[in-house]
Amino acid sequence: MIIRILWVGKTKSPPIRSLSGDYLERLRHMTRVEITEIRDPAAARRLTQSELIVTEESEILRFLSGSSRIVLLDERGTELSSLEFSRWIAGEQNRGTKEISFVIGGPDGTGPELARRANLKLSLGKMTWTHEMCRVLLLEQIYRACCILRKIPYHR
Repeated sequence: MIIRILWVGKTKSPPIRSLSGDYLERLRHMTRVEITEIRDPAAARRLTQSELIVTEESEILRFLSGSSRIVLLDERGTELSSLEFSRWIAGEQNRGTKEISFVIGGPDGTGPELARRANLKLSLGKMTWTHEMCRVLLLEQIYRACCILRKIPYHR
């Protein structure tokens, strides 16, 4: 199974970029993982908030395959424990899912088409995190889920 993670913009913080790279390297020993950084349209031109959301959404949708299971990170999404998350991933593997795409939209949220196409809306908790921190948290939880499924003691 391929795990794809799509996010808007580059990771600018060197410590966060380093930590993300560490988890990404660990994950690559367990499964195929691809990161797609979507061009941040806010950096190139002046757009209203609604125009920005629509532009980001269309860019994200261009990179999603029709067969991918889409997990949209959303503050109003379902909160799962690490064990529940690993079981969800195991369920996808058992169903023969070839690709799971995790999507972290921009700071202003995502558009309605992406929300409609999402197979799971996932919350990382009730606290507010920067979008760059969400990248690390998501990578760590995917790594943790893989460790749980392989019975590697990292989870403990």
